[in-house]
This record gives sequence, structure tokens and C-alpha cells, in this order.
Amino acid sequence: MPWHHGVPDTLFEVECEGHRHTILWSAGDLLLSDHPNVGAERALVALGGSRPPCLAILDLWRFALADGGFIEEWASQYKADHQRRWWLKTALERLRSEGVQDFLYDLPRDKAVKMGEVITTLPHEFLDRAMAAVVDAGDKRGWDFSPSMHRHITEATKLRARRSIVQALAHQRPSVPSPALIPFKCIVELSDVPSVSGLLSGRDSYVEISLHPRWLSEVWARGVSVSAGRFTLEVTEHNEVATLHQIEWAKAKDGLKPSVVKHQL
Repeated sequence: MPWHHGVPDTLFEVECEGHRHTILWSAGDLLLSDHPNVGAERALVALGGSRPPCLAILDLWRFALADGGFIEEWASQYKADHQRRWWLKTALERLRSEGVQDFLYDLPRDKAVKMGEVITTLPHEFLDRAMAAVVDAGDKRGWDFSPSMHRHITEATKLRARRSIVQALAHQRPSVPSPALIPFKCIVELSDVPSVSGLLSGRDSYVEISLHPRWLSEVWARGVSVSAGRFTLEVTEHNEVATLHQIEWAKAKDGLKPSVVKHQL
């Protein structure tokens, strides 16, 4: 079952050749419904015609999936930040005109320009889906990412896992006071067996989990990092049936302790 199974469609509109056109992401693909013959339009561009903005966005999307360099910026941005995007547009223009690189430090200048266009053009929801496609493809290749890319994916996993843990603990009954203040540690490693340990007991509370970085595409991007109030460690599949492996907290002598339970998606 592909990572994008069940992920909702998303779209945005752009000005293209005097009209409002729709860019649609659906089931892993970027679709240009207002350009039914992209191949013919590309042929016209090759002959000297102007490239429609929609085709430029499609090219940016494909470049983002092929390279993944945008993840360096995306990793620390949990949700859309319009002020940050405004700053990035200014920084991109400065990079083009003055050669000053104030973002995407791990990329060479020419690639930073291209990825700057990606992160200032595509809405955050599209970047989320592009990330999942990049991570899924890398996982299938045997996790051949560069050390810097692996570091950014690890950062992204830890940030989103922490937010999801806090959200799950907010649903815990009996209630857990101030779940955002509970000490949390997320170990991201290339192990196929995620794990959890911890205790919910006043000042002695803590949570520690171990996740494979594919958690970003298999769990978080699918929108099931928290399902039915439980944190999801991983999703496994058998005979096209997806099973969530989730953390459940149960009473113990010294507080609430975690165990892993399974629920069909």
C-alpha cells in the first residue's frame, strides 16, 4: 500500500496566461487539469515559446522530488509560516542578485536558488507531501541519503514526534497535567523495531521512543501519528490491511506505563 493511500487531495490556484488555474495533488501525483496536453506545450516551449507558470510549477515539483534539498528548510517548519515565507522570498532575491546565501546552507548556490523557488512557490501542504515522497523513495533505495539530508530528516522526525506525543497525552484519561512539559526523548535510528519506555507519574514522568525515520512518510504524512487519541509508532501492512502500532498507557504500581497495542487502520 503506497504511503499516500488515504492522504487527502490538496490544491492551490495560480495565475497562468491570464486565467486562474488549479494545481492539484492527488494520490501522489501533481495534476494540471487546465493543461490536458503537457507534452505538446513542452514541445512549443522547446521551439521558443514561453513556458506557462503551471508547467514551471510542475518542473519545480519534479525537481523537489528528485533532489529533496528543500527538506533542510521544511524540517523545522511544522506548519505554514507566512512571515517566514515572506523572509525567504527576500532572501532568495538577495541570493540571486548579490550571491548572499542566508538559507539552505548545505546546498551549493545554484541548487539553493532552485530549492528556494520550491519553498517559496509550493504551499506548505505540498511540501509535506513532497517530503513524504522523498523519504519513501529513499527508504526503498536502502536509505542512501547524504549525512546532511539524514540529519535534517532526523530533526523533522523528532519535532513532529514530540508534537504528536503531546497531542496524544492531551487525550489521555485519566488526564495528564501539562503534557508539553513532560521530558521527552526521541531516538531516530535505522532500526525496524520502534520502541517506547516511560512513566506518567507527576514529577517522575518521562517518555522515550525510538523511531525509524520512515515514520515521517508511513505515519505522519498519512495523518495517523495520533489516532483515536494514541500515538502511532509505526504502520505495518499484511494482505492490504494496515495495522497501527500504538502506545497505550495502563495503570501500574508507580503510575501509568506504556505498552504497544495494535489497531487496524
